[in-house]
Amino acid sequence: MKHPGRFFSLAIRNRELGRFIQFCLVGLSGVAVNMGTFWLLWRVAHVDDRVSLVCAYTAATMSNFILNDLWTFRDRRAGGLASLLSRAPKFALVSAVAIGLYYAIYIPLTRYLEIYELLALAAAIGVGLVWNFTANALWTWKKRSPADSLE
Repeated sequence: MKHPGRFFSLAIRNRELGRFIQFCLVGLSGVAVNMGTFWLLWRVAHVDDRVSLVCAYTAATMSNFILNDLWTFRDRRAGGLASLLSRAPKFALVSAVAIGLYYAIYIPLTRYLEIYELLALAAAIGVGLVWNFTANALWTWKKRSPADSLE
């Protein structure tokens, strides 16, 4: 590449790259919520790891929805409570698909390959990140056309 700085400059100006970075930062806070909740339930409260996984993911999902709605996708939010209440189930559905991905990754890694549970969880989170950002950007906080704002 003749001018690598030019490519970097274009990438930084791209709003979706910035949005993805914000989504990742929110996701990092979700990882803390997820792993912390998982560890507390699994190791401290001695809840089955599969149940702990779902509970931890649910806590992180709620936290991530709130932060993404307030920060990452604030420019795509339609106003009002009705709009918020329509986004929340979409986010939950996208997240429900992600929990299926989690199990499809976590269970074989821990049960058959005997990989440490937190490492398996980290792998599941990485795959879930790609799914969650794509589905939420295209559906939950779908970019509205100017005609949508006239309705």
